[in-house]
Amino acid sequence: MQPIDFTLALKATDGDVELLKDVIEAFLEEYPVLLAEIEPAILAGDRAVVQRASHTIKGTLRLFGNVPAKGFAECLETMGQSGDLKHAAEIVDSLKVALASLRMQLTDAMKSPLGPIDQ
Repeated sequence: MQPIDFTLALKATDGDVELLKDVIEAFLEEYPVLLAEIEPAILAGDRAVVQRASHTIKGTLRLFGNVPAKGFAECLETMGQSGDLKHAAEIVDSLKVALASLRMQLTDAMKSPLGPIDQ
């Protein structure tokens, strides 16, 4: 499990801890909705939805450094751009696992007032 780079994340919010917490909370609410859009889009061959939703997920993941989920989201985005969704379902499965791990890390970091976010 690649640790989250909270230094990078804080840099992206100009050191604003409350803004970073807001971004994290929004991401934790948004990514399940986006994942729910991707799976039926793959089945329907709707490459535009796959590309857009995975691009949106990837955009927020960039804040957290080189976490594995970012690579999976980027791969899905590329598949959507090219229209080759043949292996997209497997990548979505990997993305789900990586996002579940990331969710745990982010949730733990948000709970502790002296955790990685507040340092």
